[in-house]
Amino acid sequence: MLSTLNNNNNTEDEFVEEEILNQQPHENHNNGQLKSFVNQYGIVRPRISKINSIKNHLNRFYNTISCICIINSLLDRIPIIRCLKEYNLRKNLFYDVNAGFTIAIMHIPQGMAYGILTTLPPVHGLYVSFFPVLLYMIFGTCPHLSVGTFAVISLMTAQAIDGVPLQSFDTINNQSYTTETVSDVMIINEKLGIATTLAFLAGLIQLILSFLRLGCLTVYLTEPFISGFTTGAAVHIFSSQIPSIFGIQSPRHVQGAFKLPRFFIQLIDSIIKNINWISTTIAFTSIIVLFIAKKLNDRYKSTLRIIIPSELILVIIGTLISHFTKIHNLHGVPVVGPIKQGLPLPTVPPFKHISYLIVPATTIAVVSLCISISIGKMLSRKHNYKVSSNQELLAYGISNVVSSFFQCYPSTSALSRSVVLEGIGGKTQLASGFSCILLGIVLVALAPLFHSLPMACLAATIIVNLKGLLYQIKDFVFYYRISYMECILWASTFVSVVLFDVDIGLYVGLCTLFLINTIRTQKPPFVVLGQIDDTEIYKNINLFPVAHQYANMKILRFDESLYACNTPFFKRKFYELIGIELRQEPIISYKKKNLNKTK
Repeated sequence: MLSTLNNNNNTEDEFVEEEILNQQPHENHNNGQLKSFVNQYGIVRPRISKINSIKNHLNRFYNTISCICIINSLLDRIPIIRCLKEYNLRKNLFYDVNAGFTIAIMHIPQGMAYGILTTLPPVHGLYVSFFPVLLYMIFGTCPHLSVGTFAVISLMTAQAIDGVPLQSFDTINNQSYTTETVSDVMIINEKLGIATTLAFLAGLIQLILSFLRLGCLTVYLTEPFISGFTTGAAVHIFSSQIPSIFGIQSPRHVQGAFKLPRFFIQLIDSIIKNINWISTTIAFTSIIVLFIAKKLNDRYKSTLRIIIPSELILVIIGTLISHFTKIHNLHGVPVVGPIKQGLPLPTVPPFKHISYLIVPATTIAVVSLCISISIGKMLSRKHNYKVSSNQELLAYGISNVVSSFFQCYPSTSALSRSVVLEGIGGKTQLASGFSCILLGIVLVALAPLFHSLPMACLAATIIVNLKGLLYQIKDFVFYYRISYMECILWASTFVSVVLFDVDIGLYVGLCTLFLINTIRTQKPPFVVLGQIDDTEIYKNINLFPVAHQYANMKILRFDESLYACNTPFFKRKFYELIGIELRQEPIISYKKKNLNKTK
């Protein structure tokens, strides 16, 4: 019948006829159709015998188990092997050493500060700046990512720890304790167990996502969502450091929805009654000094090619002043306190709190990946290399799972350190290795020297490093100008995080994201196109008045794939745009009916 179709231009649509032919097959007739189709379109479907098909399958199987394939797979899974194989000492070594030591200097104050943010001793922040960094160097694909502590993940870890009921601190040393009788050391040990279990679960979830090849899901967590979430979390982080700035105790038992308003009511009362003016002076002086130093770094980093280690200088000076003036003993200024010396021995995380930690671990696993992938893609576009989402999942999963045995809480990459690492010329993943060398020396020999460091200095470090996250508030205006939908997503995520706490705000943001994406696919733009004079260009007639339509024809553009949910919208807009009422009978059945009449 295809030959008939070639002789008769008035015959109905080819697709419908071919469908009818398939329902009434005839071998000779079909061979004639195939020849006619091949002659017309020049398309030949290769015929492969069963023997050749079996050979092809065997060849594919052999290729998957061949030595070369195994080596390539190993190189893909362990990128450091390829990095070492292709490493150029002359071109890369100096830049990697310089970048690694610079990042290590940043890790020291930030690690202690963010360790305290999790309500754990500061040394655990240094552990997170060492073990995950070493593991990511082996398995990571982005040479410019600085893995370790990050404010948002530290805050989420602290909230996960607070989310475990105090009754779960039940049997320590084979005895039952109440809230009033549990010692501080025992509570810290329990919190550490919760944090390490959280890191293990988060890493395990990331490994599962990697094995299922689900790294592509990160594309659904868009920039407005991530920006709104991290900005709202930055407000919580800023608020959590205010007690350390004023030298007072943080208000206790403030959790759940509308946490911040209730927190500030108690905080203001505590500041009025118990403010420590020396701690306040130290904090504000430190903030001013750090801001000035960072401004100088931004202005002269292109000419000096080095970064002034302002945070480390502040930590050293603050420790020396506190130690020799005895401000902790004489004036009650809060200090860091004793810090363990050396690297921890591997211990298995306690798993008795798993039921409380599944949800926060999943949240941390996804959020940390999205933050890291967004930073990695930004840097990879600049340097023209690829970042594999699935390999990054594997790298972060291994980093979190293994480091959980060394008293670490969940880790991720930090934008501020990553930008510095890239800006001062880091070339390969080995920069992270040189960073670990210096951090290892600090942990083994120098960490106890920081026991007199005022908490106000660490609070100032956190607040100054929040500048980039807090400045994201300007994204609201940006998204308002380009898209109302993006603006609504950013605002709803930010407001819900600030008002309803980080975990609830995250779920509200995800629901808003899903709703907006659904609305976009259900009601996409559907416009009439017109031709620009003397061109082959067709544009939306509402946006381009010079575009003109044809007299007896409408050209329509539907900016979405057609599926069940947007079919009613498509039909309604289609009738509306062409301005006539069409036959409601299905088109295929109508064509079949007319085709039967022609027979």
